[in-house]
Amino acid sequence: MKKISSKPTVYLIDGSNFSRSFWSQAGGGKPDALEAEFIQWLAQAARTQAFSASSFRVVFDGGFRSSGVCREPSINVYFSEEEKADDILLERACFMKSEGTRAVIVTSDREIREQAASDGIKSLTCGAFFGLCENEIRKAGR
Repeated sequence: MKKISSKPTVYLIDGSNFSRSFWSQAGGGKPDALEAEFIQWLAQAARTQAFSASSFRVVFDGGFRSSGVCREPSINVYFSEEEKADDILLERACFMKSEGTRAVIVTSDREIREQAASDGIKSLTCGAFFGLCENEIRKAGR
């Protein structure tokens, strides 16, 4: 996937994977601060024209924390509590596929991406998704 589809898409994002591995490479910081920065950045991307028909479901590992609060209507933040976020992402993607909803998993976790592919579900690495979003954010700023 080299460009963003104009079709409505639900992006299922591995929030912990994105904020702690990819996002921390971009800026560093404490986990809660990284999560909050990531959510703010995602809200900026969600407001671009390219993502106007899409929605984002971010799943963080562990229990609720205020860093994941978002007021952008197209972004829903979930916490896995005792479950693994990986399992939640795959389960929701499979359900959406069965319902005919276009879903893409965003994670750099190779195992999740391989499982998604075997289930016929598209995925993007965090880096690829970041690049697509940054491109749209730059376009919107012109």
